[in-house]
Amino acid sequence: MIDYGAGPAKDQIEVTVFGPGYGEAIAIHLGEENWMLVDSCLEPFTSTPAASSYLDQIGISVDRVRAIVASHWHDDHVRGISGLASKYGKAEFFLSTVFNDKEAGAFLAAYSGKAAPGQARGTTELFNLISGRDSVAYVHHRSMILELNQLGRQIRATAYSPLPGAFAQALAHMAEYLPRRGGGSPISHAPDLKPNVEAVAIHIDFGDDAILLGSDLEEHAANGWTAIVANKWSGNRRKASAFKVAHHGSYTGDAPGIWSNLLLEEPLAVLTPFNLGKHSLPSEADKARLRSKTSRLYTSSGATRKPNLDSANKKRLSDICKNLTRLNSGFGAVRMRKKLGAHPWDVECFGFAQAL
Repeated sequence: MIDYGAGPAKDQIEVTVFGPGYGEAIAIHLGEENWMLVDSCLEPFTSTPAASSYLDQIGISVDRVRAIVASHWHDDHVRGISGLASKYGKAEFFLSTVFNDKEAGAFLAAYSGKAAPGQARGTTELFNLISGRDSVAYVHHRSMILELNQLGRQIRATAYSPLPGAFAQALAHMAEYLPRRGGGSPISHAPDLKPNVEAVAIHIDFGDDAILLGSDLEEHAANGWTAIVANKWSGNRRKASAFKVAHHGSYTGDAPGIWSNLLLEEPLAVLTPFNLGKHSLPSEADKARLRSKTSRLYTSSGATRKPNLDSANKKRLSDICKNLTRLNSGFGAVRMRKKLGAHPWDVECFGFAQAL
């Protein structure tokens, strides 16, 4: 189990990004012991939500979590999030406005039953949470998630996405996958809707600095990053000095305008990798592209999920068992801290986290 040491001081901003190679969670200290949680993944040591384990370890009481955001429904971003919503019952829960619609609700419900491994578990998690919670706040472009007045400054967390056009596009795409009456194949998995334009990207303004949490929002001229950069409101927000890189560092979540219009020069950038089956992000080309944007680049996990065996032994084991994986999960966390009004960020790596 990772020892994270002491929690932040009351006048420190903190962004901690957790990721085991498949999964992502973020804990943000906004100052004065006010916390915001974005997405969820499970800590392998305890099988509990990583952000919850972290806050428990540094001594944060449950009433100090002010907001919880599920950026989108993919399993690697919401595993354990219903547990977070239950534990931090006083926190307001936020979800993309795409799901505040009867067709989107039907989509989640349809794929929340018997589901194959993978993304279908994300729909189960969200469906159970929405069904069991008294209040859910739905957010979209320009929505206020949290606003605090403290330490002589106003702190605002607002949503950059989804854009209005993304709402319509995502609903139309979901409708294509809804089961039809009177037949059809049994529902066994939820489809991966591409491009991901329904995800909630978040901008947090601290009065003299900002952070940008890119979620898994992908590039799309009308409804993705290019549209956000071009939008008069979001394009004119305070530039961020720290960036949770979108879509696991993939080129599909990148656009030139992000780095020139939304971020300061040489920002601190952190990503979570995605390793599942044959899919692996970021690629070597992705890493090279990101290094050309900033020299301060980190990943929450540098480990691989593939067994560390020579090909002959791997083949022998594959003949007698399935789904070979490392016993070590590769879980890690990158923590960024700085005093409000100070520069630059201090960075700590835990577990398998490392600089790229």
